[in-house]
Amino acid sequence: MASVDVQDIEGGVKGSVDLPETVFGIEPSQGAIYQTVKAFLTNQRQGNASTKTRAEVRLTKKKMYRQKGTGRARMGTAGSPIRIGGGVAHGPRPRDLQERVPKKVKRLAIKSALSLKAAEGGIKILDEIAMEEPKTKQIAGILEVLGVVGQKALLLTGENLPIVAKSCRNIPGLGVLPANQVSTYHVIKADTVILTQDAIGKLEDLWGAA
Repeated sequence: MASVDVQDIEGGVKGSVDLPETVFGIEPSQGAIYQTVKAFLTNQRQGNASTKTRAEVRLTKKKMYRQKGTGRARMGTAGSPIRIGGGVAHGPRPRDLQERVPKKVKRLAIKSALSLKAAEGGIKILDEIAMEEPKTKQIAGILEVLGVVGQKALLLTGENLPIVAKSCRNIPGLGVLPANQVSTYHVIKADTVILTQDAIGKLEDLWGAA
């Protein structure tokens, strides 16, 4: 079981915590991570790209000139795909791009991603974070004492904390989410995952079961 120091917002060490093996100590599955991240990115697409066919363009349907006798190549309507302003042949049409990932694969993927981060030393534990008003400077100070300035960092909290989220908005490379909204993509994308102590319990409740 991996043990990680617990730091306060001043950078002091307040002890250590054992990360649950069921979430942070499994054998990572690269296949599950790939499938889940691929589906996550695909599901961000709207799939609403669309072009007009020759039947949909607002041009006359009349044959442009007679078939024979002009010395020119035969030609149909002005909406033909080979003419400027005509319809598009085989162009994109609205479609559903959603990919579904089985629950067991999704569970395995998030635990694999967190286990990889733990094995690489990419997990930081923060005792707690409480703010009465948005202060970006305070968050920047916390990142400095944790030694993650300039990195892509993900802050996971036990509950939704709007004030903390607002304080993090203007810091490049920093994301903040409640633990119950984190995805495999968010974990893999971050260089360091910062967890509050209550977030560890939330992750174990969500993903710790077999």
